[in-house]
Amino acid sequence: MTMATASASLAVALLFASLLAGTVFSDDIIPIMRIPLLERFHAWQAEYNRTYATPEEFQYRFKVYCENVKFIETMNRAGSSYELGENQFTDLTQEEFEDMYLMKLNEVASAPEAMGQLGTMNAGGTSGGGNTDEAPNYVDWRTKGAVTPVKDQQQCGSCWAFAAVASIEGVHKIKTGRLVSLSEQEIVDCDRGGNDHGCHGGYPSSAMAWVARNGGLTTESDYPYVGRQGQCRRDKLGHHAATIRGVWAVQRNNEAMLERAVAGQPVAVSINASRAFQFYKRGVFSGPCNTSLNHAVTVVGYGADPDGRKYWIVKNSWGQTWGENGYVRLERRVSSREGMCGIAMEPYYPVM
Repeated sequence: MTMATASASLAVALLFASLLAGTVFSDDIIPIMRIPLLERFHAWQAEYNRTYATPEEFQYRFKVYCENVKFIETMNRAGSSYELGENQFTDLTQEEFEDMYLMKLNEVASAPEAMGQLGTMNAGGTSGGGNTDEAPNYVDWRTKGAVTPVKDQQQCGSCWAFAAVASIEGVHKIKTGRLVSLSEQEIVDCDRGGNDHGCHGGYPSSAMAWVARNGGLTTESDYPYVGRQGQCRRDKLGHHAATIRGVWAVQRNNEAMLERAVAGQPVAVSINASRAFQFYKRGVFSGPCNTSLNHAVTVVGYGADPDGRKYWIVKNSWGQTWGENGYVRLERRVSSREGMCGIAMEPYYPVM
């Protein structure tokens, strides 16, 4: 008997035992006649290589999985501009997901006041980063070879480092013609104190400022990512595969200015990753979400779908199995000045 088959048999036994004991999960979550959900859970386990140490943990994770599937299916029945789906987070509660993958930016100082090396994109839409006055209707830096493959931050709140690195990789390609995968781990390990706290969160802007002060950043292969904060490998600090001279801020709460900035290069932003965002699968995401910033990502372009719905092209750091091969399209030019999920609140990019 395989491990999966044994686990399935055990789970069925546990469910029937729960019925007999009068402690089965509520009928609106796991009706006993929906045993096919158990088979679906096993398929999910196999796809994401997920196992559990005890029968109790298996039972609990199955319950959480069913609750999340119910949420996904309920949201999808609403017929919005996007679709949710099962992914690597489907056995996690919202609280567990937030603790493992997101940040609490309100617990650290606001980035611009403390980071240094900061300039501001002017009202004309130009800056030291070479951004253009007139933004085109469509931009996708992936098609211009300025975006590395989607990476995976793992169970570490280091999205701020990934967003900073993706923006540096982009401007380095634009300025030098060479696309180089750079090291997030160097930032996680070595950019300590102030606004940045390794796996506990930080700001893309202050990470870029640290790279500027350090004189550059080494490659991913030279200082590989391990998914946790470790001791700074100081022997790597002088290995500069890419350099920047500072950080520029885009005018806050202004999507038109953000478009001009993205027309010049990829831009790091902070957003609110809501429960719906957690299970995003495809389409133009239009909420629900709020403006409590808890996740950092990189805007690598923008466009519109065949129905004319405008969107941002956003590179995430949750691996390529999440969303549209690791990307999300966030609705653009919304009524709120802050933008969808707060995307226009904290935009920054590096300059060479």
